[in-house]
Amino acid sequence: MLVPRSIDDLAKMFDRLPGVGPRAALRYAYWLAGQPKPLINQFADVATRLAEQIKTCEVCGMWTDESPCSVCADPARDASLLCVVAHSQDIRVMEDASVYRGKYHVLGGLIDPVEGKTAEHLSVARLVNRIKNNNPEIKEVVLALDPDVLGDTTALYLTRQLSALNVPVSRLARGIPTGAQIEYADEATISDAYLNRRKN
Repeated sequence: MLVPRSIDDLAKMFDRLPGVGPRAALRYAYWLAGQPKPLINQFADVATRLAEQIKTCEVCGMWTDESPCSVCADPARDASLLCVVAHSQDIRVMEDASVYRGKYHVLGGLIDPVEGKTAEHLSVARLVNRIKNNNPEIKEVVLALDPDVLGDTTALYLTRQLSALNVPVSRLARGIPTGAQIEYADEATISDAYLNRRKN
């Protein structure tokens, strides 16, 4: 009852953000309330602009200001490689690594039966049609999905769906991360590291 309604409403919005709990949300709301009004208005303007201008690329499904996005519109990108990711932010991670120069396809999530998210909720059909329409230009599909149960389930489903298209499907290698100690690695990590070993 001691929290002003405007701050409480803002805290409830912050509470919707991933990784933000009720206490942190209330702290953010109080912090913003204590800022100069021009900064608060700027904060609101940026959020409004996001709602008005953000869209998905008509080709790959990535969040963008322009469609097609800068990656799809870049003629220097290798059109024979197609990297499938779950979310738009995964593309930034791939790009930061500076090792991949192909195109992308965003699924919009992972198959999650518990949450009721099936393949029909993802852009799988769009992916299949994209490969069909660009054969034989696409030489390889790379699955860059999380190395967990949901990622494995989605990767298995996609591999089966794409098997009839005669396009090689690969997945990012997994193993022991840099700086980790073997004694703390689980069996699955050790298994992946061994099976994906390389010669020095």
